[in-house]
Amino acid sequence: MAADLEELKAMWLHLRAHVDLLASERQQYLDVFEQASEAYVVTDADGTIVDLNGAAVDILQRRKRYLRGKPLTVLVALEQRAQFRSRLRALRERDPRAERSWRTIFVAPELRLDVELTARPIERTAGIAGICWRLEALA
Repeated sequence: MAADLEELKAMWLHLRAHVDLLASERQQYLDVFEQASEAYVVTDADGTIVDLNGAAVDILQRRKRYLRGKPLTVLVALEQRAQFRSRLRALRERDPRAERSWRTIFVAPELRLDVELTARPIERTAGIAGICWRLEALA
């Protein structure tokens, strides 16, 4: 019984070390994401904002806590929303003809900004888990 307990303890220590390593690697990726010079927004498959980096916050002129949980669509100019939703649906449905890059207009109080959006679906075996959007403000 003591040998079994020692074996369990060794397995637990090994597992704990692995969890710590994964947490450290995750933090490194989060740091890279946050400090990237390009603006990125991550949404779920339906287009609800899950995360965004500092460059996106600068472009959108909104705080993260305000944007998280909101549909990306609310930032799109009213006259562009139907087209945006159609393209989002095509991405979500894995339509091979779905455009991955296009221009649109983002709006917020005192902001009207032409942007180039590039979408990269985050695929999992069960389907599209989310979408990573690269935003480029156009002059």
